[in-house]
Amino acid sequence: MEPEFAEGPTEEVERLAAKTLRPERRISAEDLVASELASAILSEPLQKIRHACEALMLLDEAELKQAGITNDEAKESEKLHAVSLALYNAYVHELVDSYGRVVDNYCSIAWPFTREEAKDWLGWAEKLSVTYWRHGDADAMKEEELDKLERFERIYEITRRQATMPTLKTFTTRFEQYAMPKATVLMKKIILLVSPDSYRQALQILRGGRRGKPEP
Repeated sequence: MEPEFAEGPTEEVERLAAKTLRPERRISAEDLVASELASAILSEPLQKIRHACEALMLLDEAELKQAGITNDEAKESEKLHAVSLALYNAYVHELVDSYGRVVDNYCSIAWPFTREEAKDWLGWAEKLSVTYWRHGDADAMKEEELDKLERFERIYEITRRQATMPTLKTFTTRFEQYAMPKATVLMKKIILLVSPDSYRQALQILRGGRRGKPEP
């Protein structure tokens, strides 16, 4: 009979680590969709739009049909997602003033489309005021060049180069007003594909809880 050896510290740590890291069950596609929906619920408007669109991206054709999501809605969500990311990730140039305070100078938005496509993408921004930041800017266009551009092309050039910070705030707020109703409709349709248990667990995890038995 072979002698029994006590489990050493290394073996015990490895055993406990394996038990801790082993998931209770495999993460399913439904879990991913539920996580995106839960993230949308807990996020600010711009991120809410993004997460709603990303939940849709996880669905296959059969699931889109089951949820009653049309091809037009799916295509539009791609645009909403791209614009929400562009606004969220807008570059903000900061400057240290004479008092040592960091202040926002101007912004640049990396739009996911070309100047020629601006009218098709920025219809929601048609009536917005857009202002060029022109203090020592090396990338500025001359007024006569801007004046030759069509309305949406002008918006595109100013915002992708050096727009004032109030311009970014105005564009973000207007886009949220435009896109939120559309994102809400998508969320209402997609959530029908997710079980209440998966959705509750996703919310619980994002709120800092542990995966396991859902809250009552």
